[in-house]
Parts: sequence; C-alpha cells; structure tokens
Amino acid sequence: MKLTIILAAAAALAVSVVASAETPGRHPRYIHARSDLRTAQWLLRVHDEDNVMRHVRRVDDEINQAVAELDRASVIDHKDVFDHPSIDRSLDRPGRLHKALELLKAARADISQEEDNPRALAWRDAAYGHIDAAIDQLHKALRDLRIDRMEGY
Repeated sequence: MKLTIILAAAAALAVSVVASAETPGRHPRYIHARSDLRTAQWLLRVHDEDNVMRHVRRVDDEINQAVAELDRASVIDHKDVFDHPSIDRSLDRPGRLHKALELLKAARADISQEEDNPRALAWRDAAYGHIDAAIDQLHKALRDLRIDRMEGY
C-alpha cells in the first residue's frame, strides 16, 4: 500500500517537472527571441572574406550581449536556456546573412511586446541596443559581400 502511494507521488512529481519544462513561463517571448538570436549566430559561424568577417565578429559579440541581457530578464522562468538550434546548411553566403538578419529582426519583434515586470525593462532595453547594433553590423557585412561579389570574389 505504501509503495503504491510512493510510486503514485513520484509519477505525479515527474509529470509536473516535465510539464514545467515544456511551458513557456512568464517570458516566452524572451525564450523565443533567444532561440532566434542563437540560430542567427550559428548561421554566421562560417568563414568569409576578412572585410565581411570584421562585421560578422561584431554581430557575434552583440548577439552574445543581447542573449545575456535576455537571460537576465527571464531568469525567473527557470527554463533551459542552453539551446542548440538546427541550422540550414544549404544556404549560400548571401542566404546565410539574409536569414540571420531575418532572425535578428524577429527576435527584436518578440521582445518589443509589453513587459509586465518593471525589473526586466532595463535588461530588455539593453537587449534592444545590442540587437540593433547587430542588425547595423550585419547590414555592413551584406554591403561588403555585395561589393565582393561585384568584384568577383
């Protein structure tokens, strides 16, 4: 009898832990934005010409800083933030950069919704700045890539 109760309690606890990992928490937009940022970062982790990589390295730094701010803003959610996104490896050079730009804009849109926790506002706003800086550097990388292609590189 006691064994049955203990097993039932253990099963209920296991189900609640699994369900908790699946639910979005208070900041699901931050978690989604973080995933988009990491996916963009992985898309950019392929070597390119030096003039393009100069900007891509800055994009990578800005993404890391934006992710850190989002992690601080969503720390109360207790979610697994160590994601490893799958990457479409068939994209060509411009395709990678354009897809990364699309993901950065999507991440920015995700965190632009109303924030219900005033303590998270500063972190969210800092993440905006880093995402905007990453977008700016990515535009510069795309410009340099376009010049490279016109010159035959």
